[in-house]
Amino acid sequence: MRPLKLVMNAFGPYKEKVEIDFTQFTQSSLFLVSGPTGAGKTTVFDAIAYALFDGGSGDTREKDTFKSDFSKDTDLCYVELEFELGKERYFIHREPTQTGPGKRTKTKQIQSNVEFRYNGEVLTKQKEANEKIEELIGLTYDQFRQIVMLPQGAFKKMLESDSREKETIFRNIFQTDIFQSVETRLKEKARDLAKQREQYALSLEHAYSRIETEGNEALEKAIEQMDTGTVLIELRELIEKEETELEKVRKELVNDQEEKIKQDKILDMLTRKEELDKEKEALDELAKTVKSYEEHLQWHDQAVKLAEAHNEIAETKKEKEDKEARLIRLVGLKKESEKDLTSLETALKDIQEEVSQLDDVRQAIQQLKEEQKQMAALKEKKEFIQSLKQQHVANKESRQKLEASLEKLSQEIQTCRTQLEALNALKTNLPKQLKAINEKKEERAELRKRLDGLKELCALRDKGAEVKEDFSKVNHQLSDVREEWQTAKTSYFSNLAVVLAGELENDKECPVCGSTDHPKKAHATEEDVTKEQVDALESQKNRLENDYNQLGLRLEHLSDEATKLCQTFDVESEEASKAYDETHEELEGVNQVLSQLEKELAEHEKQLEEETVYKEKLEADQKEERELSLLLQDNQSHLKQLESRLEEVEVECVELEAQLNYETEEAINKQIKAHEDHIKEVETKLSDNQKAIRKTETQLSSTLKEIEMTEEQIEALKEKLTSKKESFTQVMAESDLDEKYESALLTDEKVVSMKDEIADYKEKRAVHTSRLHETTAFLEKEKEVLSIDEHDQRLEAIKEIMPQKEELRDRLVRVSSQNKEAEASIAQFKEESEKIEKDYQVYGELSRMASGSKETDYVSFERYVLGIYFEEILQAANARLTHMTNNRFALHRKIEKAKGAGPQGLDMNVFDHYTGKLRGVQTLSGGETFKASLALALGLSDVIQSQSGGVRVDTLFIDEGFGTLDSDSLDMAIQTLLELHKNGRMVGIISHVDELKTRIPSHIVVEKTSAGSRAYVRTG
Repeated sequence: MRPLKLVMNAFGPYKEKVEIDFTQFTQSSLFLVSGPTGAGKTTVFDAIAYALFDGGSGDTREKDTFKSDFSKDTDLCYVELEFELGKERYFIHREPTQTGPGKRTKTKQIQSNVEFRYNGEVLTKQKEANEKIEELIGLTYDQFRQIVMLPQGAFKKMLESDSREKETIFRNIFQTDIFQSVETRLKEKARDLAKQREQYALSLEHAYSRIETEGNEALEKAIEQMDTGTVLIELRELIEKEETELEKVRKELVNDQEEKIKQDKILDMLTRKEELDKEKEALDELAKTVKSYEEHLQWHDQAVKLAEAHNEIAETKKEKEDKEARLIRLVGLKKESEKDLTSLETALKDIQEEVSQLDDVRQAIQQLKEEQKQMAALKEKKEFIQSLKQQHVANKESRQKLEASLEKLSQEIQTCRTQLEALNALKTNLPKQLKAINEKKEERAELRKRLDGLKELCALRDKGAEVKEDFSKVNHQLSDVREEWQTAKTSYFSNLAVVLAGELENDKECPVCGSTDHPKKAHATEEDVTKEQVDALESQKNRLENDYNQLGLRLEHLSDEATKLCQTFDVESEEASKAYDETHEELEGVNQVLSQLEKELAEHEKQLEEETVYKEKLEADQKEERELSLLLQDNQSHLKQLESRLEEVEVECVELEAQLNYETEEAINKQIKAHEDHIKEVETKLSDNQKAIRKTETQLSSTLKEIEMTEEQIEALKEKLTSKKESFTQVMAESDLDEKYESALLTDEKVVSMKDEIADYKEKRAVHTSRLHETTAFLEKEKEVLSIDEHDQRLEAIKEIMPQKEELRDRLVRVSSQNKEAEASIAQFKEESEKIEKDYQVYGELSRMASGSKETDYVSFERYVLGIYFEEILQAANARLTHMTNNRFALHRKIEKAKGAGPQGLDMNVFDHYTGKLRGVQTLSGGETFKASLALALGLSDVIQSQSGGVRVDTLFIDEGFGTLDSDSLDMAIQTLLELHKNGRMVGIISHVDELKTRIPSHIVVEKTSAGSRAYVRTG
């Protein structure tokens, strides 16, 4: 992936639209992003990461906080990126969630959205676009951050992290979650099986405790020894024995129960037979009384019919007499109604005469109402005059206030203009202040660089003295050992010559030199030296020679380094400490001056921040001044209109007053009321007279109809009375009673009482007959019927024996059921626990090994897999680290087990070829740490690309770290990055190191201002 063009609008510190064209770097493989702290250098990389993966380049920036604080709510924050993959070009546009410009309203809440264009297609859904970009690039977001963007401090953290931290980092990069998932699932499975083992053991003990042994010693012994097999055998035999005994007891109880029911029934029937015999005698006696009651009730019914017929005759006679009296009253009422009707018709003629005169009265009322309207209009005009006068006063007061406000506003406008002139003067002086600060910063950077170099020179000088002293000691030791070794070797060979001399004979050739003359034969010395002693001294000599060479190389290296530093900073080695102190004192002075300049600049910038406020206030005040002037003009025009209208209305009031006949509205109302009361009185008299006539006519008509109806009713009652008398005579003849029939009448209570006693007798007789038949039939069926006492004795004997058998049955049921449940539980637990134990042995061992146990040196399954990746990363990293450190350092994976039982397998050391020893990466200096971190980052990048199916990323961004390097190391680091260009990569660096500005000609320059940052490309 190679970026071609980046566009940012209202993004981060960039208020305005910023465009960065990466195609301008085609002639250079390396470019620098430079600018002051906080200007927005890293934001360039944030924008690329956000465009591609909807996230920032680091861990501290949230995507919904990208909108610039310098921008307004009406500005739209967005990022556009055009990039290249192979020969294809792609375009993406993203907007974070923000308050932005609206269409119908000024602002609105805008949700995040995306537009991704590729191969003629457009994706606008976040998830689809993100997945497609990840598919095209071939990297996840985490992998992209590790390969393309190396943020501040990220790889120093990687370099110095322990196995646990590296495991977390590598898991995200190499997607090894599946191995961690295997570890977790094995651990959970083993834990679950362990819990089940414990649960089944407890359940088995609980099942044993529920067994009723019934004194079975073999069973009790098996339970005590936890012998599950024997327990099940003995328990089965015990259960079978208990079930046999239980069946026997149950059969005996069934027989006893049947006999008990039989004896209860016989006793009940014998007792009932005695009771029924006594009951029959009482019923026979009651039958005589019932017969007497039935005769009296028959006479009562006949007397009731006669009494009812006699009452009907009396009622008809009384009704006839009432109708005759009413007929007399109705005839009198008819005569009174006819008299009243004649009187009312005479009065109607007088009232109609008064009604004909009411039209004149109504015309007079209409004239009075017209005058009333004119008086109301006059009143409204007078009120309107008063309102106009009040408006006139209010407008005068408003004009005075407007004039005062205009005066005050003019003063404020003048004050704003004065303040803005002062701020313009400050703004004019601001570039000079910035230039002075930058000059001091450059001076401080030079002094810091010199101070660091002098400090390193002092350290090299001290280290050189130590190495020189060690070198001198080793030199003396080597001289002594060489002399001792030479002496020993001479003695050893001399002794060999003595042996040969002893074997020489005159006139015979020497086996060494071939001479036949032996004038001086070797003689034995007092000291006898062995070959082992000579070899030991030679070994000691070789070791000291190796130490001598190593120290010589180190001394030479330290001397060369010190000489370079002396030449660089133009100082003698002996004066390094003095020069260091002088430089430190000078740096303190520059820092004080720079601090004062920055403080003054901050104060001026703070004052300049108020410029916008004053400008806005001036604009607002001027606008308000124009508005107040217009209001004052409108006020004056309105006053003239009010005065003209007031004069017109006063003339109209005078004319209206001349046309009125009454002085007040009250007088008009009084006269209108008098006329209306007269009209109402006449109309009421007419209405009342007409109502009275209609009422009298209706009453007369009703009276005539009622007289006719009453006469007809009287004739009908006469006929009815004759019929009732004839009916009474007939009923008397049909009954057994005479005219004294009333003596046979009974009270209602007596009638009810007699009927209830008769019904009760009949019911008792029916029940007695049914029960006697049932009892006699039962006793006749029984083969043996004895006396009540004999049957009672048999029943008591059965009741005495049954509770004992029931108690025995219940105990056998409880014990048998409990033992069956225990047997089933034990058999089930035995089978399941054996299976669980077998599974636990397998999963427990797998879990311990996968999680990293003592047997695996605490290396988990996942860390074992990551260790393979780690070896590849270190191999790729060392290819660059050895070059950047002149073959001095190499990163090695730590193989030996560390202290404790924590995670192992992903720790590392650094091997120092100068000392020939391994040491911790934490012991590296700042510059050495950066080199190792950069090499590790590039190594990881190479491995991730190779593991991602050959994915090729043509761009690398590095954020800071170069400030810790000396000149030579910086050259090596830059050379390493330049070599990436051979593989087609573009490399961007963020750094404050001034030396990089001269070494790297292509720049993205970021400038910081009080109104937001801006950026542009500079090449050459």
